[in-house]
Amino acid sequence: MRPTPPDTAPKLERYFTYRLNTLSKLNDLASHSLYLTQGGLTLSESRALASIGSFPQITVNQLAFEANLDKGQASRAAQSLVDKGLVIKTHNLVDGRSVILALTAKGKPVWRKLMALMEQRNQALMRCLTPEEQTQLIGLFERMLAQAKAEHTGQGDTEAP
Repeated sequence: MRPTPPDTAPKLERYFTYRLNTLSKLNDLASHSLYLTQGGLTLSESRALASIGSFPQITVNQLAFEANLDKGQASRAAQSLVDKGLVIKTHNLVDGRSVILALTAKGKPVWRKLMALMEQRNQALMRCLTPEEQTQLIGLFERMLAQAKAEHTGQGDTEAP
């Protein structure tokens, strides 16, 4: 098979996955600045706190997935939140090797403030779209997310409507 000449090779920018990753990176930069200046938390801590407050009885492994962090980042972020008094660790009675993470009384108002900052960031990112476009984008994204989850779990293709 002959290699594609450079002048006719597909441009990286045309791929949806490239654009999605670029959007994610730019959003991370803006989010990190917002969460640090207005919430006093790093991006990893913010993602971890948001997930811990949103998913009761979450383990570090689950936290890594939900917060889009690797296991080491999730563990460090969780420990930082414990050190700040925002999160408590308890032994997992089902699996003695893991711990359950939960918000403390001090962590709950910080979580609520963080969720408001996330809403603010979400609105800022979506403000270039009309309400109808936002609804359509979310619907399309939900279908793509369901497809990716099905592929990840080995369930195969999901049906298009």
